[in-house]
Amino acid sequence: MSDSRQAFRELLALLAEIDTACVGESDATKSALDVADGHRMVLHGLRRALGSQLDADPYRPVLRRAITPVMKFGGDSPDAVYHECNIAADASYRIRGNVAGAVYVSFAVQSADAVGEGVGATLNSEEFDVAPDGSFEIEATPAAAAGERNRLRIPAGGFSVIARHYYEGVNCAMAESGRRIPLQIECTSGRPHATEPDAAAIATGIARVTRLLRSRTIDEMRGRGAVPAWVSRVPNRFNEVQKPDAGMAYAALDIAYAMAPFHVPEGKALVMSGRFPACRYAGVVLWTRFRQSFDYLNRRVSLNRTQTVPETDGSYRIVIAARDPGVPNWLDTGGRASGMIYWRFLLPRDAIVTPQTELVDLDSLTG
Repeated sequence: MSDSRQAFRELLALLAEIDTACVGESDATKSALDVADGHRMVLHGLRRALGSQLDADPYRPVLRRAITPVMKFGGDSPDAVYHECNIAADASYRIRGNVAGAVYVSFAVQSADAVGEGVGATLNSEEFDVAPDGSFEIEATPAAAAGERNRLRIPAGGFSVIARHYYEGVNCAMAESGRRIPLQIECTSGRPHATEPDAAAIATGIARVTRLLRSRTIDEMRGRGAVPAWVSRVPNRFNEVQKPDAGMAYAALDIAYAMAPFHVPEGKALVMSGRFPACRYAGVVLWTRFRQSFDYLNRRVSLNRTQTVPETDGSYRIVIAARDPGVPNWLDTGGRASGMIYWRFLLPRDAIVTPQTELVDLDSLTG
């Protein structure tokens, strides 16, 4: 059997494994819509993996959009624009770009070892110089020291870079089709001569597609350790907000997170309350159980600090419900009774108050 045929069959086998192990059949806790969400997630993930991995050349990388409104995979934010590309662990790169009005920009190198995948190094916009016009230039190299300004370390096993631009405006950044972010990367070390893809290169590309899909589905489900402390298993209740452990795959290590499932029966509303901390960005979004944001193009499914109407004492009160209760800060479930709630707090400078929740009768809320 040829190498490409073997790689293709392994990809097909993985899709079947994801369908069985991650998506599964509907049951008492999983609706037919949940199952359909799972299949949509798999297809979005396949689309992302094909675009970023099949023909990737780590010596001629191009930073491309990792997430779009119709390609959500791995836990997106309507306020964040993500770019990604593959790199080589033995090469050096120059990254030029612009913050383009973002309140936070970061670069994270994903790496792999015998245990699994994780974040090997990060650099955020407080750790590199930004010119008055918003432009910047950083170097990504194995020679960089941890914590060195304007230099992103590529550790052994480094294989990709993810760039994040976070916005805290009135509109969702990802809903603005005309938004453009200048971002370029070029290899500055020696690189092999470019050739037409041969059979071995195509087989390797298919294997990369399989690797990305597996890492964000089967491998994440099994995990390389305990479930993070900030992930609640109890519906409508958050654990303490925390930053992820060093090395956690695809997380940003300078962002504090809290995640909990929600269940809001018909005629009920879930009220979240708390105070925003001093930080670069704070926001919450509704996800399906497969970590895809609800439809932010047509409904309000997320809120950041700018979009949130504060209480008279400066606190927030956010309502999750299937229909508009006539109060500020309504997050629309679109008729879904369940899903996930995901909070992000970027570069927090003081203690974060864990969001509190209360399930109430929807009709008890008045505008």
